[in-house]
Amino acid sequence: SGNYKARRRVAVMKGILDVLGLAPDRVYLTWISASEGPQFAEWAKRIHEASEHKGKDPLARTPTT
Repeated sequence: SGNYKARRRVAVMKGILDVLGLAPDRVYLTWISASEGPQFAEWAKRIHEASEHKGKDPLARTPTT
């Protein structure tokens, strides 16, 4: 099923990030139904707070002038 493929792909991606020395916990996977608006909002809030706590993406490019 597609959910199992997605779960495997996320696990592989987390492994790759770990090998590269990047934080694998920057990648999230969850299943939320369209009828679960409050649950979606809570996940979005958690992800936003976690990304602020982790700081700038180490691979982010800075604009050149």
